[in-house]
Amino acid sequence: MMKDAVMPKRIALLGGSRFIGVYLIQALCQQGHKVTIYNRNFTRSPVPYPKGTQLIKGDRNNPEDLRRLFDKDFDVVFDISGYTPKHVEPIALKYRSRIGHYIFCSTPSFYKVPPPSPLNENVPRIFDENTYGGDKALVEDLLLNHHKENQWPITIFRPSGVFGPYGASQVGFVFYRLINSLPILILPKNDFRANLLFVEDLVTAFLSAMNNPISYGKIYGLAGDDITSPLEFIELCGKICTYSPILHFINNPDLYKGFDVGFSFAPSYNFVTDCRKVKSELGMEFTTLDEAVNKTFLWVKENPSHLKHYAFREERYVLNNLSIPMCTKGYFKGVDLIMGYRSKMARIKWLRNSYRFVERLLN
Repeated sequence: MMKDAVMPKRIALLGGSRFIGVYLIQALCQQGHKVTIYNRNFTRSPVPYPKGTQLIKGDRNNPEDLRRLFDKDFDVVFDISGYTPKHVEPIALKYRSRIGHYIFCSTPSFYKVPPPSPLNENVPRIFDENTYGGDKALVEDLLLNHHKENQWPITIFRPSGVFGPYGASQVGFVFYRLINSLPILILPKNDFRANLLFVEDLVTAFLSAMNNPISYGKIYGLAGDDITSPLEFIELCGKICTYSPILHFINNPDLYKGFDVGFSFAPSYNFVTDCRKVKSELGMEFTTLDEAVNKTFLWVKENPSHLKHYAFREERYVLNNLSIPMCTKGYFKGVDLIMGYRSKMARIKWLRNSYRFVERLLN
C-alpha cells in the first residue's frame, strides 16, 4: 500500500497558465495527483498541460464562477492568482469546508522600505488598500483569521525574485545584451544586495507544505541561499554564456525619469530574505544561483524568441549622456498609448469573436 505522502490527491490550482503554475502543474502530475486548473483561459500556456488535467474557465472577479470549480472537494488548493480580499473571501466563506488545505502565494512587496536586512516573516507590513502589496497583506490576514477561528488549514508563502525558464525577464535581459555585444546600462547605487528564488525551489516548497500539519497557519519567506549584487549577477551571467559584459554606467538618471532604462535587477536598498524558518520546518534546500542561472540560460538558448524584447528605444540618448528631446518623449508616450489601446481592442475583439462563436454553437 502506498504511503499517505504519495497517495494521489485532488488538487485545484487557481491561476497557472504562464510561469509558476506551469512548473507546479507538471510536478503535481508527475506525483500522480489529479489536477484541476481554474483561470480565465486568456493566456495560452507555454507548454501543453499534462494529460489528465482538467481546465475550468472562470473569472475570480465574478464569485459566481467559483461554483463550477467547487462542486467537489479538494485535498489542496494552490492559489497563485489571488490579489485582493475580493478574490479570496468568497472561497473562505462559501467553500472552506470543501478544501483540505489552502496554500496562498503572497509577496514581500508590502514591507516598509528600506526593510531590515535580513528580512524575516515577523517584519511589520504596510496595509495600503488598492496596491499590490497592501491587498496581498489584507488577504494574508483574512486567511490567518479563518485559520484561527475555524481551524482551517492554510499556509502562506512570500517568494522573492522568482526566476527561471518561462519567467526569465532579468536573466534574459542580461543574456540578450551579452550575446549581442550590447552595453548593459547600469543605474547608480548598484551595490545593493538581494537573494533571488529559482522557480523549481518555489514548487518544492509548495509540495513540502502540501497537507503537512507543520505548515498549517504558518508564513514562510522564500529566496535562495546566494546573496548577490547587480554587478555580481551580470558577471555570473557572462561567465555562464562566455561573453564579457560591456558596462555603461548612467551618471545622470534624472535625465530619463519616466522611462525604463538600465538594469533594474534590484531596488535601491538591500532585500535579503531570511529563510531559516522554511529550512528548519519544511527541510528546504535551495538551488545554487550558478546552477539556476545556467538552467535558465540553457532554456533561453533553446527558445531565443524570449530574448527579442530586451532593447531600449532611449538607448542612443543614454549612451551619449543626452537628454531626450521633448518631441521624442511625446512620440514615445504616444506610441505607448496607441499600443495599449491596440492591446485593449485586441482583447475586446477576441472576446466578441468568442461570444459569437458560442452563440453559433448554441443556435
